[in-house]
Amino acid sequence: MSKHVFFIGPLGKEGGMIGGDSLKNLHLTRRLQKLSVPLRVIDTNACRQSLWKTLSAIMQMMLHRKSKFIISASSAGAYKLLKAMRFLGVSDIIYWVVGGDFPNLLISNVLSIKPYANAKHIIVEGKRMEETLRICGLGNVMTLPNFKPIEFVPPKKRTDASLPVRFVFLSRIAEDKGCSYINKAAGILNKKGYASSYTIDYYGSIADVYKDRFTQETDALPNVEYKGFLQLLDKSNYEVLASYDAMLFPTFFYGEGFAGIFIDAFIAGLPVIATDWSLNSEIVRDGETGIIVENRNAEKLAAAMESLILSPEKVIEMSKACQSECMNYDTCHVVTPDLLKRLDLT
Repeated sequence: MSKHVFFIGPLGKEGGMIGGDSLKNLHLTRRLQKLSVPLRVIDTNACRQSLWKTLSAIMQMMLHRKSKFIISASSAGAYKLLKAMRFLGVSDIIYWVVGGDFPNLLISNVLSIKPYANAKHIIVEGKRMEETLRICGLGNVMTLPNFKPIEFVPPKKRTDASLPVRFVFLSRIAEDKGCSYINKAAGILNKKGYASSYTIDYYGSIADVYKDRFTQETDALPNVEYKGFLQLLDKSNYEVLASYDAMLFPTFFYGEGFAGIFIDAFIAGLPVIATDWSLNSEIVRDGETGIIVENRNAEKLAAAMESLILSPEKVIEMSKACQSECMNYDTCHVVTPDLLKRLDLT
């Protein structure tokens, strides 16, 4: 192995709002450095903001083309990088896939397979993604789940089964994350007389094009509220998350992969009601760590929520299963010394 390993991808600054890809890369680079991998990090977020940093990154690739490179960037960004590396003769590449749209773009011929065949390893977040890539003709694929450092598991606080069930949504607030279906489901439940039996709190940034509609929908629901941001880089906020009973995640976002929010939910002991979309059914064990519902179906979503409202003891049982599962996604459990040997990083 060469002296240095170049890591190329977006990173965020701790303490600010960080997207899922940047947050994953932050955890990954820290773990690799802790395991003594001699990383040189090229932050593509910084490159986008500086022509000099972009030119510097290109020069490093040209001068160190025999080095090992890890690419962890969006599908479009990674494709451009892999094409450039193929042209430059760089071949010692690990492509650590971000999100879930890459296999779909490949199988639909939006992206060419040639640049990916040049990578030594392609790491995806779920078996469904791996199978799709193998169908496309790629044999250099392996599956690793999403991960994050898990420093503690907060205690659950539900002791009174008569209390209203508290649902939470924690993600980007947008139509393709299923937020309007949550609000429709709330309307269905309220009409059935459950308005005092549950609440829904939203946390996250609201997409500009969706803000007016979201505000109009939630204003019409007395037991639904937008709560701003819950920054989980502040570990004490896991205790806030643990005060809820279940998470709602009826996404149909085209780029969804293994959403990091599943790990947060399991840490906090929250079963997840999620759509059968992308990798969700691989992550959630239906009936044990959550409930899988039909995509874009407010009635099925409402029925799943109603089942938890009527069975608080089921919520407690599922909560225990979630917290038993969460350590499977701890960074130390996923990114191990044995993995580094397999990837020729040590």
